[in-house]
Amino acid sequence: MLKYDAVVAGAGPAGSTAARVVAAAGARVLLIEKRARVGYPVQCAEYVPALIASEVDFGEKSIALAVGTLVTFFPDGTVTSTPAPGYILNREVFDASLAEGAVKAGAELWLKATVEDLTDTSLIIRQANGRRQEVEAGVIIGADGPLSLVARTRGWPRATLAAAVQVEMALPEPMQVTRVYFDPLYRGGYAWVFPKGKTANVGVGLVPGEITPAAALTHFLRRLGWQQQNIVRRTGGLIPVAGPYQEVHRGRVLLCGDAGGFTHPVTGAGILTAILSGRLAGEAAAAYLGSGAPLATYEESWRDLLGPALARGQAGRRRWQEEWARDGAALSKLLRQTWMV
Repeated sequence: MLKYDAVVAGAGPAGSTAARVVAAAGARVLLIEKRARVGYPVQCAEYVPALIASEVDFGEKSIALAVGTLVTFFPDGTVTSTPAPGYILNREVFDASLAEGAVKAGAELWLKATVEDLTDTSLIIRQANGRRQEVEAGVIIGADGPLSLVARTRGWPRATLAAAVQVEMALPEPMQVTRVYFDPLYRGGYAWVFPKGKTANVGVGLVPGEITPAAALTHFLRRLGWQQQNIVRRTGGLIPVAGPYQEVHRGRVLLCGDAGGFTHPVTGAGILTAILSGRLAGEAAAAYLGSGAPLATYEESWRDLLGPALARGQAGRRRWQEEWARDGAALSKLLRQTWMV
């Protein structure tokens, strides 16, 4: 059996950040990623607030476009512009740079490796060559996405999820702002156009029910008049929208990123919260391994840093579930009280 101080499942922003922090503290860390390439295929709208630059170093190649304004289209026909400085990322490049940072800090990275089973202190990992490897770990950090096998195996329930579909397509005209569109048809969600230069991410996320995400995207492209634009790639994914679990620590297992529900319940934004929760999980793991500090300190630290904003998002999400309206004026009133507050 191989032995590591910490094993991190998932080399997205949360996992790579956690692995980097623990490895930098001198621990022996294994970072495993189920995909053959970190960050590919992209399953994200790729917008991050500018605040992210204070958390992680990333090169210019990670940035497709710097943006400063969010334009919101409400169902009653009104349009607002809000300062929202940030970046549209080249997510594949961004994720790879975070994983590279973890490796430079000393973490060992296994690609095409998946968790098949785990206890509080050990995992069965299927490696790229098909071999099943048992690994003993002092701490296990689950950062393996919204359908986290780490979470399910250790008894966490499946999270409440929204679904999103997206295309990257040629822009018919230059665009320097991000755009969000609400429609009664996109229940519990919205559509977006996030420019990347000559192309843009165009997508819809919603709670499936009356209409599928794919049908909603077709409806949205027709609204824009962009049905004939050249599509570069298609993608989609699931988004936790209920906020973090009541507890994200059990025994020697910690959850961060989408695996722990660390996305904003209203906007669905999750890259920055993934990095922050990954850092905090890594710091708790490093303190536990170094001095025996309780892993439960992770619960305190994420609530201090992220708790208030996510609690406001949870309150907004509850109102969306209960008060979403087909009437444009009523829905617009609800959205102005819950969107970006």
